[in-house]
Amino acid sequence: NVDPLEPYMKEGEDIGGCLAGNGAVTVRRSVHGYKKLSLITRVELSRTEISLPPMEFDTFGFWIDTDASALNASVRSYDDGVHALSHAILAVAPLFVPCADSDLNCDHSYYDCTRVVIFDMRAGGSGSCAQLWKFLFVPDGLMDAVIDLLEDCSTCKYDRGYDGGCPACLHFSQCLKFNQNLSKSAALTIAKHVLSRLKKTELYKANEVAAKSVQSPPRKKKAAGFGSPRRAARTRALRRATDLQPARERQIVVGRASWPADQSNGVGRTQVQAD
Repeated sequence: NVDPLEPYMKEGEDIGGCLAGNGAVTVRRSVHGYKKLSLITRVELSRTEISLPPMEFDTFGFWIDTDASALNASVRSYDDGVHALSHAILAVAPLFVPCADSDLNCDHSYYDCTRVVIFDMRAGGSGSCAQLWKFLFVPDGLMDAVIDLLEDCSTCKYDRGYDGGCPACLHFSQCLKFNQNLSKSAALTIAKHVLSRLKKTELYKANEVAAKSVQSPPRKKKAAGFGSPRRAARTRALRRATDLQPARERQIVVGRASWPADQSNGVGRTQVQAD
């Protein structure tokens, strides 16, 4: 379970409430038991209940409202779709911020889901989630990458009859539900709906205008004598040969400090290690 502590909300325009927010969250994990499976058939052999105190820590995270009131009745396997959408966000996160599987995690609940929650795995926050949040309300940002992944996964794009994704798109190594209860098609529908709501916000519109106003830097003019790659390589070779000519005249071997002294016409050459 992940509960927000100090939410910082981003209100959208004409979307009927809060769309996304970020801030401090409390992550609480409880272990209720374990089960034994056969190593050969994977059939459940036994199940044992245990009672342990919950593991709890405060960290930084952000959450996205999935508009459950509008989609829950119309989208098949809606809860599985929210779970899959959380995994998809984690899958594309390294495209925007430097992070690994152990740096970020999500809420893996799949009962009565109303939002996606992404948080740092380190107590107090590691900064990865805060950086990832900046790519939510921007064109060609986080949700666009999620939609591209769900639509064009090269591994399971043409699979028919299976909607649980694959290790290339949805499967997450740190999933507490062992990558079960995932729906790729439902996640795609929810992601497109979330993106359409993001585009209606003032923050997204402002970032879109700013992105269009940024001009590409002017191209640097090519230096004289470097009209083609072959000519550039030839020019560098000539420059290197010019630098080595004085060394030959002084009987100096450049760059072979570990070799024995060379003999040229009976005259020993002084060895100097190149920088």
